[in-house]
Amino acid sequence: MFHSTAPILPHYMEAKMRHVIEQIFIDHKVDAVFAGHVHAYERSHRVSNTKYNISNGECNPVLDESAPFYVTIGDGGSSEGIAGEYISPQPHYSAYREGSFGHAILDIKNKTHAFCYWHRNQDDNKVTADSFVLHNQYWMSGLARTPIYAASV
Repeated sequence: MFHSTAPILPHYMEAKMRHVIEQIFIDHKVDAVFAGHVHAYERSHRVSNTKYNISNGECNPVLDESAPFYVTIGDGGSSEGIAGEYISPQPHYSAYREGSFGHAILDIKNKTHAFCYWHRNQDDNKVTADSFVLHNQYWMSGLARTPIYAASV
């Protein structure tokens, strides 16, 4: 499993696999990457960092509408506690972040749209702390309507 480059300090800069497979995500129009392990929640804007270099620390994601959202959602509970220490100020590519336990709901509406909601567990009432809309880039691009192979009769 790989981690988002979103700046939650525990495990920051450990996205060793992301630079290897991110272009595959972009080429195949992946809309969201959900990863865990870090005990907190963070969502990036649609960003790419295909020139990421773990050895020299150069990590400068750029806004890219063809790239996926990266969501670190490892906040289901842990005896280790919350990883709520973040780099400040919040980087331009970080859309929302919060160090608290919570849960997410992915509501798939149809083949082109889905909604994702994240809720803090400590709220007495159901309160959406973060939400975003996924527009299925694959289907909307027309690729889904193109057959992968031609069937012979």
